[in-house]
Amino acid sequence: MDEFDLIRRYFAPLASSPGADGLRDDVAEISPGLIATKDAIVEGVHFLPDDPIATVAQKLVRVNVSDIIAKGGKPDAALLALVWPKGRASEQLGDFSRALGADLARWGAHLVGGDTTSTPGPLTLTLTLFGRVGARGPVRRSGAQVGDDVWVSGTIGDGLLGLMAAKGAFGKLSAEANNLLVSRYRVPEPPRLAFAELVAAYATGSVDVSDGLVADAGHIAEASDVKLVIHAKDVPLSAIGGAYVSNAKATLSALLTGGDDYQTLFTASASARAEIERSGQTVTRIGFVEQGAGVNVLDASGAEMAFESAGWTHFSGPAEA
Repeated sequence: MDEFDLIRRYFAPLASSPGADGLRDDVAEISPGLIATKDAIVEGVHFLPDDPIATVAQKLVRVNVSDIIAKGGKPDAALLALVWPKGRASEQLGDFSRALGADLARWGAHLVGGDTTSTPGPLTLTLTLFGRVGARGPVRRSGAQVGDDVWVSGTIGDGLLGLMAAKGAFGKLSAEANNLLVSRYRVPEPPRLAFAELVAAYATGSVDVSDGLVADAGHIAEASDVKLVIHAKDVPLSAIGGAYVSNAKATLSALLTGGDDYQTLFTASASARAEIERSGQTVTRIGFVEQGAGVNVLDASGAEMAFESAGWTHFSGPAEA
């Protein structure tokens, strides 16, 4: 049983309000115009024990911000649950709180409450982030239509490369290369706030890319009862990501399924293509929606790519493609 099966079996029956959408999405609509999301990060699972505490605070904020932006919303108020290890230096709390406050402000949000406790276990942090959306409400995963284009913001794969670098997978790197890669993992860069306006105006279905591009495309496909077709050659990679694939230090398949990108994957009518391209946002068209089910990723020759896993899920490890 993976996390999605667990949610469907045990918790979806408890979510009776229409705004909960059966727990099938990343946000709940609390009332018209108000949405909320909650993500937790755990030491040793979502960040490394020796990561600087300030970057841990930034990551906590941004994994939640990415959910709000992907729904066409902008962050507002936040609640923090801090579960602090008894053996971790209390002096780090100052650095944590300063970084948390600065990053919340960067995304237009502010802290309004929460809870603090201690634990003999790993550092565990949870943020509940509220956001504001327009009259249309949040853009769900379930709105993709046959004939839509598939788009993604930013670049894909740097989160995985950064984790690999932090673990020494690339051997001895220059300080500059190592710092660049590791920073991509420690401090994700979701789309800017203005991207939410693009999503709100044009997206039919949308999700943040946290578990892996292929896995998260699958969430839209399942919720919308369609098939997403993605051209791998069109998926945007950073310069360093492209170089690592070219030098066979990492595979394209790994970057497409690695996760920790926190970009926005969305579908939109083909009639909106020109407006999206003229928006000034960093966004790339990578495929289309057709009848069927699941996700087909095509290589440069047009052949379907096979994946050992589509991305990460908790409880059962990698999700099956």
